[in-house]
Amino acid sequence: MKGLDFLKDVDHERKAAIYAAAHDGKLRNFAYHEELGECRETFSRLLHAVQEGEIGVILTPDAASLAIETSPGWMEAFIQVVKEHEVLIGDHGQDLVYDLREEEDEAQFRGLYSPGEYERERSAPRPLVDAIAQSPFAAAYIERGENWFLATHFEGKEPDAPIYTLSSGARGQDVDMLALGHRKELLDVLAPYGINEQGGWCPVPPERRDWLMHTQQQEEAMAAQSADAMEPHRASLPRGAHVRVILPESGQARSKQSRKRRGRKR
Repeated sequence: MKGLDFLKDVDHERKAAIYAAAHDGKLRNFAYHEELGECRETFSRLLHAVQEGEIGVILTPDAASLAIETSPGWMEAFIQVVKEHEVLIGDHGQDLVYDLREEEDEAQFRGLYSPGEYERERSAPRPLVDAIAQSPFAAAYIERGENWFLATHFEGKEPDAPIYTLSSGARGQDVDMLALGHRKELLDVLAPYGINEQGGWCPVPPERRDWLMHTQQQEEAMAAQSADAMEPHRASLPRGAHVRVILPESGQARSKQSRKRRGRKR
């Protein structure tokens, strides 16, 4: 291992990049790759810059910060690219330089992060907006009692007032409730179940993609049925009316013991 003074003598034809990350709870954009998993968008841009040969040195306040919210797949890709392009990593906090072509340096660098810790952090419950932001599918779920709830973000026409879908069902069962609206409207639906936006929500991770796609297909079918059921009565509805549609052959509605069903808000 070498100290930071070593960097004074290296070739400076390529750029130096600075990377800093922290667990500060702020919302950030994430990059998702089907094979690698997910990471912060800033980490993805750093890796691509290294791949293009632009970077010769990466400077960090703490080399361990490279692993914050970085999947094991992205970390392994990063290590291989850094070795291939002979990039050095400077750790200001420890006054160390990592040359990952050296076995000792690589082993010490790999010891800075734990795939198990990444998985625990990724799956930890958090506020609704945070969970949606950290899911590659912009979706979050929560479980209460025997029921699951799935919230998915739509862009909407107004960026400051996004639209969400909320679906729910019994654990292991299909969708039996669907709502569409702004966040406050969805929170009104969730309130009787003792659910709010402050905590308990988990990002939908890549490995639950099949479940998410299956659920969204059911949402689309339920929305189409709701629209068909409402069509004959649309002209008689007051503007902004809240409409509840109970679909035939959909079983008993339940709330805490008996769930209410809600169609799309028109």
